[in-house]
Order: sequence, then structure tokens, then C-alpha cells
Amino acid sequence: MRTRNRLKITWRRPLPEEQLETVEKMTSFFDYIENFIHERAQDLRDDYTSDLLKIRAEDESNLSLNEVVSIDYSLSFAGHETAANLILNGLRQFLTRPGLWEELREDPSLIPNAVEETLRRDTSVVAWRRSTTRPVEIAGVEVPKDARLMLLLASANRDESVFEDPDEFDVRRENAGKHLAFSHGIHFCLGAPLARLEARVAFELLTQRLPDLRLSPPDQTFEFDPNMSFRGPKELWAGWTPGGG
Repeated sequence: MRTRNRLKITWRRPLPEEQLETVEKMTSFFDYIENFIHERAQDLRDDYTSDLLKIRAEDESNLSLNEVVSIDYSLSFAGHETAANLILNGLRQFLTRPGLWEELREDPSLIPNAVEETLRRDTSVVAWRRSTTRPVEIAGVEVPKDARLMLLLASANRDESVFEDPDEFDVRRENAGKHLAFSHGIHFCLGAPLARLEARVAFELLTQRLPDLRLSPPDQTFEFDPNMSFRGPKELWAGWTPGGG
């Protein structure tokens, strides 16, 4: 019988001063996005925000200015932090396993599946919220309509009925792509193809240009923010020999 380590997590409502600090930071960032879009409206360029503003200019019923702000605000998180964490999580896996970086360097065809295995084994979004629209039974448990759920995607990605030796990190795993890192169905992540591309290109370039990339120091301890959804190391220190392997 398999046994798993269990982590006890204590949940609590943020203290008033913590709530105030969070609101101030989020409001400040929202103001930044809003000002950015107003400035871009006066100076359209070859970028996503300008394209949204051009669509709005053609017919204001297509998009309101608030919707453009909301899209940019959301994508600044969904399209940045998660992709950055995917790359960091991948590097942490590749560089802490002796010989794996060299394998990827010698055989770049392994990289696309290495990205999938990173998404499965060390996903950037470990959990997300959902609400049920109807009563449903999940693994013998009756869940009522309008139940508020926290889906543990990281746990599903280690489902023993789907993945053999699920705790192992294996860049040659044949069904690595069966993970739920990008959710599923109507909630499937719109940016999944871009995230996969960004990670693949990053790892291909790094293995080519920094063939002897290594953790520096090799025994560094990785720290993670106490976040219930997003996961990635706060920092990863690496070194290499300029101009050679």
C-alpha cells in the first residue's frame, strides 16, 4: 500500500491589516493597468492591447474600455506568473537530477514531453476554485448543487490510476500529457498553446546556449510563497561557464 506524507494546513481569514495591504496593492496595480491602456489608446502599437483597442475603435459595442482593462489585468497574472513558474519549476526539476540537463541538451526531442511532465509533476497552478451547477457524485461522495469546491489539480496529476509511479519525474513518460494543469472542458486554459511554446523555446535555447547550466550553489534551498493556487520558487540561482560546457 502506498503512503503519502500529509501536510497540515491551517486556514484563517486574513487579519484586517493584511486585507488592507492586499487591497492597496491590487488597487495600485489596477490603476497602473488602467493608465497604461489610456496611454496606449493615444499611441497604438503592434501589441495585444493595441489590437483590443482597434477592435473597440471599429465598434464600441464590441468591447467596452472597462473590458479591455479587465482583459489586460487578468492576463497580466494568467499569462505571466504561471508561465514564469512553469519555466522555473522545469529548471528546478532538470537541474536537481544528475545527468538530466545533459540528456535534454543531447536530445532536444525530449524537451516537449519534458514540458508536459513538468506541467504534470510540478504544475504552476496546484488548485483552483469551482462551483457545482447540479448535484453530482464524485468517488462515492454526494456533492450538492452550488457547492463551492477547491479542486486539487496537483493531486489529480498524480492519480495512481492514470500515471504509473506518479511521484517520479520522467521526461519519457508516455502519457505525461494527460495532466489537468490547464483544467478541462469549457474551462480549458486559453493560453495553453502559448505556455507550452514559451517553455519549450526557453528550454531549447538554454540547453543550446548554456550547455553546462547548473545550480549555484548546488545545495540551495527553494522557498515558495504561501499561495493556495500558484506555485513556483521565489528564486533559483544558477551558474555556467562563459563560452563553453
